[in-house]
Amino acid sequence: MKPKECVLAAFENKVPERIPAIIYGGGVWSMVHTGNTFDGLIGKPKEMAEMVINVNKEIYSDMVYVGSGYNNVHLQPFGGIIKYRPVGAPDLEEPLVETEEDLEKFRDIPAKLASDPVIQTIWEAAAIVQKEIGDEYLVSATAWGPFSLAAQMYGVEKMMQDCFKKPDLVHKTIDVAADIIYHFYEPMIKAGSIGAIAIADATASGDLISPRIFKKFALPYLKKFNERIKALNCGRFLHICGDTTKSLELFPDTGAQCIALDMKVDLTVAKEKIGDKMCIGGNTPPVFILNNGTIEDCKASALECIKKAGANGGYVLLPGCDIPPSLPVENIHAYLSTGRKYKYSEVMV
Repeated sequence: MKPKECVLAAFENKVPERIPAIIYGGGVWSMVHTGNTFDGLIGKPKEMAEMVINVNKEIYSDMVYVGSGYNNVHLQPFGGIIKYRPVGAPDLEEPLVETEEDLEKFRDIPAKLASDPVIQTIWEAAAIVQKEIGDEYLVSATAWGPFSLAAQMYGVEKMMQDCFKKPDLVHKTIDVAADIIYHFYEPMIKAGSIGAIAIADATASGDLISPRIFKKFALPYLKKFNERIKALNCGRFLHICGDTTKSLELFPDTGAQCIALDMKVDLTVAKEKIGDKMCIGGNTPPVFILNNGTIEDCKASALECIKKAGANGGYVLLPGCDIPPSLPVENIHAYLSTGRKYKYSEVMV
């Protein structure tokens, strides 16, 4: 099986030929590793594509991500002021929504996205990456999930408060956010530039909100969004940071095919609770093990994760979150290669 076929089989909760092994995101790491910057690649889709392709020639992730780290820039077409940093993903300088009237600025979402130079660069780069390596690797692009993008639009702390004080406005904001994300992806999917979406709903973390709030405010919009993506026949990958153990049983209802879990979640517990319902990904600590550990530590962690959740398919080996910019390339290679070497016919019973 080709690398992308292994990933897609796992997404369908099937048993691929071997363990799929991927990184998650890696935008900041790739910029630092190649000497590029987020603002420096704007308007240069060929260079952005070359970065993704060349990085993967070193680490061999079965799934690659175009535009990783640009998630906040998706709000630029609607008046968002973006701050670029020497190291780190671009930030949104201030929220965009205080009242319901502010949602008026989010009209004509498809047209505004299409006119943005950053979005244009990502779309064009994805097409190049797909043409060059898409037959072998699963090409994707990253974005915030609906709850997290809405939190950027609204202000994280204020939105947390207004889940209780102004729930109607919060719901409307999340609905708009979900629409922005969909229209970011739709042209790439229809053009055949990506085979999967990869969203991070970090603010929907169990460290920030309760399962009750997740069920009320995050789940409905994840489900609606993923239903629209499924209708386009595209793979659906979701990552949520933090300890989400108490919300695990809600994740199959998101419509995602694969849930990538943070290092705070016990993979054994996750496999027992939802492993028969959806693919599970994770979840080596990206800093404590991958960044700070030895090559042998990275290999050992990969084997531990596989032992906990790899049996019977429906599993993808990957770090518990995005990788830090200082992570040694040798450690990534050792980690992913350990997964790629595990063939189900040889080691899984």
